[in-house]
Amino acid sequence: MESPREDAEDYYGDGPGDSWDEREMDDSRLSGDLPVDASWSDIYDDGGGPSYSGTDPSNSSEAPPIENTLSAGGSLGDHLIWQLGLSARNERERILGLMVIDAIDDNGYLSQSLESLAQTSRATVDEIEDVLTLIQSFEPSGVGARNLAECLLLQLKAEGLAKPPYTELLKHLEDLARRDFRKLTRVLKLTEEQLAECLSVIQTLNPKPGLLFGSEQAAYIVPDVFVRKQSGKWVVEINPDTVPRLRINRRYQEAIGGRISTQDRKYLVENSRAAQWLIKSLEQRASTIVRVATSIVQFQKDFLDSGPEALRPLILKDVADDIGVHESTISRVTNNKYMHTPRGIFELKFFFSSSLSSDSGDTHSSEAVKFKIRKLVESEPPRHPFSDEKLVQLLLEQGITVARRTVAKYREALSIPSSARRKRLGD
Repeated sequence: MESPREDAEDYYGDGPGDSWDEREMDDSRLSGDLPVDASWSDIYDDGGGPSYSGTDPSNSSEAPPIENTLSAGGSLGDHLIWQLGLSARNERERILGLMVIDAIDDNGYLSQSLESLAQTSRATVDEIEDVLTLIQSFEPSGVGARNLAECLLLQLKAEGLAKPPYTELLKHLEDLARRDFRKLTRVLKLTEEQLAECLSVIQTLNPKPGLLFGSEQAAYIVPDVFVRKQSGKWVVEINPDTVPRLRINRRYQEAIGGRISTQDRKYLVENSRAAQWLIKSLEQRASTIVRVATSIVQFQKDFLDSGPEALRPLILKDVADDIGVHESTISRVTNNKYMHTPRGIFELKFFFSSSLSSDSGDTHSSEAVKFKIRKLVESEPPRHPFSDEKLVQLLLEQGITVARRTVAKYREALSIPSSARRKRLGD
């Protein structure tokens, strides 16, 4: 993990060459132009931190909730082993069960064949199959399946729905993936209404039941700046929780002014200057983040007012020229930094995008075009979804000229499947 000093040097170049030993802080003090009324290591004391606004963002109703505690859930394997301990009839069944559980992947599927497991454990295939049947009765429903059809069938059994037409539909998953509803109605001898009802049940099932469990903690994004409207203007404020509030131990001043040797005094002064440089560098870093975010907000205020469709093209050079720094500084400042707005939390890099021209001579942000594509797909007829070529035509009607391959690229970036895979039954 990058230290505060290393991070500050990334932005502002090399600092003093001498380092300091935090163990000496209890016996030292600092003279200079910084406040000295708090402990060096006390970053939670009131005051002393950089201030960029008279408003405390943490008190705002727009501030995101802060999760103070987070407990990690058990893994899928742990959950299955616990159930096995309650269900195994004897020690051999428990041992074989542990081996089968070990062969279940994170998605909940059995990753090895019964023959391979039997050979490894020196058991018969029938024994392994019996143990697998036991594990397939565990939660979550569908765990231990060898393929998608079996996974869905296990869930239907748990719901008491393992009967036609649902079980018959599972035999035609390839046709279902191709959205070949005409063939499905013919083969299954169902009306479109009956098939639609059947599909609605299948869609409630989980194709990857193992993903319900995990041992990793969720990662929460902490925004670096808050953006809110005050008196009709958009205002940027630093998130105080992201700015270390460092100050120097008062004992440093006392030690430097005390009766110590010249060598000791020189050592304390050098270290106090290094500490002052670090604190000022962190303050400058926070100030730069606010300046960059403020510039971005000025360029993208239409987005804040009207939404994604109003996102304008923006490049690093635009912001660099606006605040008078190099483009590389903008690139570093916006990397892994987030802005909290009334429209959600966005990485600062989100606001930078290339431009596409229109027939009227106006330019459109690529992100805005992606948003328009999503809106068009959301409004398309269920039975006849728009092809990429059709999307090109619809965008052209809105004055946006874009190639079909670009539409395909944007659609894939939005995780929107092809028109053939979007086809569905409906009114």
